[in-house]
Amino acid sequence: MRFTATVPSRTFLPLAESPLLTSATRAADADLAVHLAGAADPTPALVRSLLAITDPATEQHVTAALADRDDLPLASLTLLVAHRPQLKAPAARLRTALFPDGAEPACHSFARTVAALAHLPEQIDPGYLASGKFAAAAAAADPGTLHAVLTGLLTAPALTGPADAALGRLLRARADSGTPKARVDRDGDAARERTRRGRTGAELATRRAATVEAIADHTGGRTLAAELWFDALSATADTPETAGRALALALLAPQALAADGPLADLPAPWPAPAARWQQVTAAVRAARNDDGRWHQAWANAATTTDGSTWDPAQRGLVAGYELLADHVRALDTSGGVPGPDACWAADPAGRALLHTVADHLTGHNGASPLPHFDDTLLISFIRAHAKNRRDKLPGHLQIHGLIAALKAARSKHHLLTTAATPDLGIVVPMRAEARRFTDAPAGHDPLTAKTAQLAWLLSARPEARAHLLLVDEDPDGASARAAEQIAATHPQITVTVATRPDSASAKGGAVLWGLAQLHEAGHTTIAYTDLDLTYPLDQIGLHLNALAAPGTGAAIGSRRLPDSHGYYPPAGPTAATRLYQKAVAELLGIAVRDPQAGFKAFTASALTTVLPKVADHSMSFDTELLALLQHNSHSLTEVGVAALHQWVNGQQGAPRDYDVMLAAVREQALRHGADPETRPTPVCDRIHGAGSLARAAASTTTDVVLVPAPR
Repeated sequence: MRFTATVPSRTFLPLAESPLLTSATRAADADLAVHLAGAADPTPALVRSLLAITDPATEQHVTAALADRDDLPLASLTLLVAHRPQLKAPAARLRTALFPDGAEPACHSFARTVAALAHLPEQIDPGYLASGKFAAAAAAADPGTLHAVLTGLLTAPALTGPADAALGRLLRARADSGTPKARVDRDGDAARERTRRGRTGAELATRRAATVEAIADHTGGRTLAAELWFDALSATADTPETAGRALALALLAPQALAADGPLADLPAPWPAPAARWQQVTAAVRAARNDDGRWHQAWANAATTTDGSTWDPAQRGLVAGYELLADHVRALDTSGGVPGPDACWAADPAGRALLHTVADHLTGHNGASPLPHFDDTLLISFIRAHAKNRRDKLPGHLQIHGLIAALKAARSKHHLLTTAATPDLGIVVPMRAEARRFTDAPAGHDPLTAKTAQLAWLLSARPEARAHLLLVDEDPDGASARAAEQIAATHPQITVTVATRPDSASAKGGAVLWGLAQLHEAGHTTIAYTDLDLTYPLDQIGLHLNALAAPGTGAAIGSRRLPDSHGYYPPAGPTAATRLYQKAVAELLGIAVRDPQAGFKAFTASALTTVLPKVADHSMSFDTELLALLQHNSHSLTEVGVAALHQWVNGQQGAPRDYDVMLAAVREQALRHGADPETRPTPVCDRIHGAGSLARAAASTTTDVVLVPAPR
């Protein structure tokens, strides 16, 4: 049986319209308030609400009822004395709590003053604070009760002027009397220090926008380094004296950048702002090489074609798109359309333009998409914008370039904001690569391109250092000889070309030997990548950011995340590639989407114990390295990268014998205590049953779900 009841409609008034707070007081409401004052649980919230009643008659009865109660907790009692200081009985009870032994100079005035300090400091009598009676009472009061009464004040983010002054008098009186320092004194000092820092910081903060804008006039609009410098400067302003000096430096900074000659160092005595200032001057040097095209593109991107205004966070992407699209339109494609790697990495002009866009995406006149949106959403915006533009440009190169610029900007943002100074070691294995150097036009070879990508990234942190180690494992040493003819010096980058002949190795031996050499050299972050230009080194800041997370031992530049771009066709990896990944996860227990990615970075501490244990020198060496890291409690993190690679229908990549690689992975599992024979391996069983991974991937499978028939 079902019953239906009709609930009468009720009207709930806002508290400000309560009859107890207006003149329209009903007798029943007044009686209820008086009853609550005399009988309800006297919590501070209840007492505060009752003290807010303004109806004169009701207020008088409520006050009398509260005054008669001797069960008020200390917080409620303090609140009552602060708002009704004329009540003698509550003030006497608070005095007894503050002076439990009853000794002189216990007095009602001190009790009322302490209550006012806790809740209404602006009503404190300054004359009493300056009196000897107050000083004597402050020294004699029980410190534990004082702390309990003033807890709310002592934990406040900042003190008002009257509260700061009164608390200072209280603490000074206790200190002058020789009273041992108690918790109330320590917390009081901390509250006053917190307030002082907040005031000095607020004064400096008012200059932030104007100072950053003035510096941006000299950095070509790049604002991230200036913002970080000002924030570091503000963090040092912990006293009025240092705040004054910081303000002077903020006023002087634009003038120090105005000259066309050598940039002047600001006389900042603090290490953090001094280091950040070097990053500002690096931005100024970059701006001096600008050719003005970005500023024209930025101006053109002020509005949409229908006259609407772009959001500032989107405007940089629109300006970057137009700038890169103009570059693609001007390309000579009579000899064929260049790939993204040739257009945006090998070609010095395209590479420099991509880096200009990336610089401004980190922050142009304070506007940047990076803090507001993740890369998945930004990549979707870029693709949608390109679709709406309907540009018929060769190879969609402008899309590849802008997404690569976005990733480079994110990479530089991470590099600038990280606290640790980057110290990179990067291994580049080689075998039969001589023609990449000898056949490339001057300045278009992979070593020059990689050095330029890394130099652009590190220029934001002049104190950062990197070591590029090229390892030729081919017995003929031709790749090493060709690279040595091109290797150039750079103030932040050391380039070393080494030979390590090994006919039995297939990339793995060269990489592992190089990692060991760089580990022994003391680099804090060690990475490896391929010699080709698929993976831009200007994106390695993404790896550094991932490795900064506690417990992370490896960062994998993945081609298979939602915010990855450029490597695979729209349908994603081939069936064979996906099946191999599943088999690796099944055998080794490493749940990463792209275990074979040729762009990985590691912390030196993580490599210390695992590097000597890697025995596989074949193409599958990296799965063993990742498995050992995970088995030693290091996290594996994947970061989406923009590969400068264009998939072409029917084009085959580097040939790989997945069956040989999978056999090596099986041996890795046996070596490290994960015997496949002791556990279910359905993916491997499927491959074994088909005779090869390729045949297993080609066979279609149908998932069958058995649904019980209804009873």
